[in-house]
Amino acid sequence: MQLKSLTVIVVLSLSVASLLVAGCTTSTNDQTPSASPVTSTASQNTVVIHNYTFSPASLTIQKGANVIWRNNDSVDHELYSESPIFSSPKVGAGGSSPLIGAGGTYTYQFNTTGTYPYRCFIHSQETGAIIVQ
Repeated sequence: MQLKSLTVIVVLSLSVASLLVAGCTTSTNDQTPSASPVTSTASQNTVVIHNYTFSPASLTIQKGANVIWRNNDSVDHELYSESPIFSSPKVGAGGSSPLIGAGGTYTYQFNTTGTYPYRCFIHSQETGAIIVQ
């Protein structure tokens, strides 16, 4: 009889402990959408240079996102903007990228909201714009 009472007490204790532990945990399967902005993926932030054009010609990104320019032409290109973006000063307050050789890439992080028109310094007919929100 004493063994039966001890078994009942152990089973009840384990049941209560299980309920307490279950009540203290949270589910990791919460499917509630987040209110915070979604960061774009790298493929969404790529501008391809091909046939002396930027594609897309205009790209909208979130503040803090990177843009990668990929040169698919057989000639060099150099990004230039009248705004003080990119890495090196070129003319006045503007800035330019290093030369982007055939098959090469250049990455720039945009940390300030605004619209940034740019062009190729070598081939001025190539124009584009980055819009940072």
